[in-house]
Amino acid sequence: MKEEMVRTAIYCEKSVLEMASANLKRANARSRNEFIEQAIKHYAAFLGKEDVGAFLTPSLESVLDGKIGDLENRLAQILFKLAVEVSMMLHVTASGADIPEEDLSRLRAMCVGEVSRLNGKISFEKAYQHQKG
Repeated sequence: MKEEMVRTAIYCEKSVLEMASANLKRANARSRNEFIEQAIKHYAAFLGKEDVGAFLTPSLESVLDGKIGDLENRLAQILFKLAVEVSMMLHVTASGADIPEEDLSRLRAMCVGEVSRLNGKISFEKAYQHQKG
């Protein structure tokens, strides 16, 4: 049910009215009056919110939530596949290796430092070169 409309006059700078007219299509408004009404509602909503994040329109918020959810799911799938591959590699390597525990501790510390230093961009070739000398 639509609210009762009330006629009123406003006084403002000519350039402000020109700005309203110039942006009618962008605001999907049929008239300056409709544009001004939308602008007042928009500004009042903005003033009523404590943070800008709460100011997003529900449709934009819904789209962003969906995109973030999709990205989260894709990343989870990729990380799962990577974890499976790493697990397989570790089991294959461990089955044929006779490495003392203290060497494993040093290797872990070296690998943590390397991954941190390289931001996770490691390669088999560089590890091979390091091991072969």
